[in-house]
Amino acid sequence: MKRTRFLLTGLLGWASAAGAPYAATSGQATFEYRVTLVNVKGTVEGVISAVDLNTDDLAATTGTVTVPLLGLKTGNSLRDSHTKGALGTQEFPNATFKLGRLTGGRLTAGQTLATTASGTLTVRGVSKPVSVPVKATLSANNVNVSTQFKFNPLEYGVRYPGGADVITVNVEFVLTAR
Repeated sequence: MKRTRFLLTGLLGWASAAGAPYAATSGQATFEYRVTLVNVKGTVEGVISAVDLNTDDLAATTGTVTVPLLGLKTGNSLRDSHTKGALGTQEFPNATFKLGRLTGGRLTAGQTLATTASGTLTVRGVSKPVSVPVKATLSANNVNVSTQFKFNPLEYGVRYPGGADVITVNVEFVLTAR
C-alpha cells in the first residue's frame, strides 16, 4: 500500500510515493469576487497542506489545506484592508479545508486524475461541509494539485458592502518529497 504525508494549510491536499512525506509550502490561491459593478481579483501566496494520501485507494486519503488570508492582495491597499476586515483576519488569519474523503480511484504517474474532495471549509470561524473538484498529476517526486470552486461568503459571516453572494476560488500547489 502506498502512503504519503505532506503539509499544506484552505483548501485541499495531495501526495504520492510509498510512505514518503511530501510538503507544499508555496502554493497559491486566487479569487474573483464582484463588488457593486467591479470585478475584484486577488491572490494569496503561501498555501500549505498536510495530507496522508494512499495513491492506490484515494478514498482512504485525509488531510488539511490552509490559506493564510493575512497575505491577501487585490492590487489596491485600501481594498486589501477592507477585504481583510470583512474576513476578520485579525481573529481568523486562515481559511482551512479539512479533507474528509476523496472519491475513489488511483493516482498513476503521468496521468491527471479528476476527483472530488469532500470535507469542511472554515472561513471566519464558520465551518460548513463542501465538495470540490480536484485535479492531481503525479510525476517523479511531485504531485501537481489544482481546484476551482465557488461558495457563498455570506454563509460564512463575510459581509462586504455591495458584495455578491458568490466567490470563485482557485487553489494550486506542487507537493514535493521532504
